[in-house]
Amino acid sequence: MKQVVIVNADINKTETTRALIEAYREGAVGVSASVKDIVIADLKFNPNKPLMGRMADPETDLTDAMVKMKWASHIIIFCPVYKSSINFKIKGFFDRIFQPDQVFVVNQGNFNNDFRGRTARIVSILDEEAWADWQTDQKPTYLSIKKNVLERCRIHPVHTSTIGHLYSLENEYTQKWLKKLFNFGAKII
Repeated sequence: MKQVVIVNADINKTETTRALIEAYREGAVGVSASVKDIVIADLKFNPNKPLMGRMADPETDLTDAMVKMKWASHIIIFCPVYKSSINFKIKGFFDRIFQPDQVFVVNQGNFNNDFRGRTARIVSILDEEAWADWQTDQKPTYLSIKKNVLERCRIHPVHTSTIGHLYSLENEYTQKWLKKLFNFGAKII
């Protein structure tokens, strides 16, 4: 059985992100996948990396998130992008979870940030300004998460999807993406 962790990185917890997540979840559950959630907006943690040499125990919410990440065989991240960047709390989450000197003390026997054997997908949901920029230069906004975080921790492959500004859940563009995400969920990609 596939084990999927859905990371909701929408700090505002919008209706459109929730609908996209539910479409993916329905597809995954339909093929008997086990699904767990991480909602970054609900986590209580310091998004700033501690200075070198100042190790602090990870907050309970980060420890729980790490347990879910280690449990998963597939991680899907729904990440809104505002004017070509992601929210600082989202970046802080990835800095704290996936960087070896953030969550665990490196010289401990149980340290391991090798996520080999896991796959991932990043779904970037662009706001109107970010979508206009993306249509001009096609520069992917998810690259820092993909290359510097997930692939560095040996998660492979990392699929990506870039969704333009969603004005309404009722329009044809949104319905197309809801169907796509349902299919991605059914295939666990």
